[in-house]
Amino acid sequence: MGIETVIYLTNTIICAIIAVLMTDAWSQSNHRKSLLFWMVAAWVMLVADILFAVRPFLPDMVGRILPTVLVTVGHAALFVGARVHANQPAPQRLGWAIVVFHAIALVLFYTLAPESVWRRVTNGMVWATLALLAYQGLRMSPPVFWKPLTAPAKVFLAHAVFHVFRTIMSVASANSDSSVLNMAVDIIGDLEVSFFMVAIFVGLLLAHLQQRNEQLTQALAEVETLSGLLPICAWCKKVRDDDGYWRQVDDYFRRRSQIRFTHGMCSDCSDKFRDDENLDTSTSPPLEQ
Repeated sequence: MGIETVIYLTNTIICAIIAVLMTDAWSQSNHRKSLLFWMVAAWVMLVADILFAVRPFLPDMVGRILPTVLVTVGHAALFVGARVHANQPAPQRLGWAIVVFHAIALVLFYTLAPESVWRRVTNGMVWATLALLAYQGLRMSPPVFWKPLTAPAKVFLAHAVFHVFRTIMSVASANSDSSVLNMAVDIIGDLEVSFFMVAIFVGLLLAHLQQRNEQLTQALAEVETLSGLLPICAWCKKVRDDDGYWRQVDDYFRRRSQIRFTHGMCSDCSDKFRDDENLDTSTSPPLEQ
């Protein structure tokens, strides 16, 4: 068993665990749409790794093209999920356009120049582009997805930088007669897949859980604000806040929660106001002639 096969089998186990975790997270989140795309990406990456592992037993064209295209599909799903999570329009057409372009390019390379270095260059540039697009999408998300050092957005950025570096190394190895350099480029690329899969999906899950925790904490604080005894003046109906100031009811709730008041007139007050106006009209002195 070659070292590449061992790496692919290891990646397969990692992807299987991640896919199950993403599926559970999607189910627990009431089928959140962004998690749906990220879950699909995890399963697609798993299928791709399985195909990479069994590539020696597949027809040559299938083994060289299909797993690579599936990796691109997974990256596209991650990119679309990042945009959906940021409440931006889902760019599914752009994602599919990149996938189709990459598939056509791989078919042409297989037909015309199977061993061309530009095949690796194309792979690297496509995956780097999708990683940068996902980074841009997460930058429009809540800070927990891009601000921390280990945030998913920064993982995508590092992934894009790695593919640019790998592309440069591929061109350098193509102009070198060293087989060791060529093998090193391949092994580093395969190992990066494992690191990327763990870092990005675990990062997405942790950021999602932290965001949900912040939302629940805020909701709990609002519930606590609205619970308990509330001192209220029996005459003017102002309420006393924690600092001892008496405030109008609408001002009190505006400061302590997301509640906003709109002012109107209830039916009882409307009837009373109408009766008072009629009384004023009937008791007013007649105008002098």
